[in-house]
Amino acid sequence: MADDDDDLDKLLDEVESKYCQPQAGTRGAAGRTAGGGKRELGRSKNTVVNVSTDEEDVDNLIEDILDDHLHKDNKAHRTKPANQKPSNIANQPHNKKCCPVYLGGTMISFGFGTHISERACSQLRCTSCDFSVLSFDDYKWDSSCDYLFFRNSMPEHSKLQSKMIRKKGTRAYACQCSWRSVYELTDLSKELQLRWVCGKHSE
Repeated sequence: MADDDDDLDKLLDEVESKYCQPQAGTRGAAGRTAGGGKRELGRSKNTVVNVSTDEEDVDNLIEDILDDHLHKDNKAHRTKPANQKPSNIANQPHNKKCCPVYLGGTMISFGFGTHISERACSQLRCTSCDFSVLSFDDYKWDSSCDYLFFRNSMPEHSKLQSKMIRKKGTRAYACQCSWRSVYELTDLSKELQLRWVCGKHSE
């Protein structure tokens, strides 16, 4: 009976060496038991190795998918949609103020004024009476104008007209408490009696 087992062992060894060469190295003296037990051990070991390898492959595949998904999410967060409007309010036109603030006659264009672009401010407001400053092209104020006149007449043009004198090139400015006739470009900071400031430009 032992001889039969040895013959079977040799036959299996021969088949293994021809068709299962990668598995041949897994057998050793320590692994030899009686008869088919050795084969079962070999197959059991290979099965464990194969299952372990399959699990590693699945784990690697899952990690690759997660990494790819995470990369796409990060890219989506970094990329701003093409139709998204800027959120920085400080850069919006309605926050612009003249610096310095200029007054000027009709030869000086109205708008947003800077040191480079010298324009007469078109958004003047008085911090004393809290009225918008009105202006009239090619007019100047009569010398008889006083505080009570503007206090009672602003902002009605029909009442103000009674003290306006035609003067080409001059611009007549007034709020409820102050007035000024200007012909040339004038820096408002030099007009200390006036409490006029730029009230921000919308364009």
